[in-house]
Amino acid sequence: MNFGDQVVSVKKWLLYLILLAIPGVNIVTIFVLAFGNKNETVRNYGKASLLLIGIILILTLIIAFLGSS
Repeated sequence: MNFGDQVVSVKKWLLYLILLAIPGVNIVTIFVLAFGNKNETVRNYGKASLLLIGIILILTLIIAFLGSS
């Protein structure tokens, strides 16, 4: 494995961050990063982001359910 091929440039990270800041586009971008990217580091970032969104969504639903009763 050549680690030089897996380095993501600052320009690409900046592009990803800009796309993630746009509402609506960010959801599509996260799925593309998680499942459509060839770079393992970027895929792992996308998967971690999806996992975090899922955890936050579940916690929000639990708090809303407990708050409404």
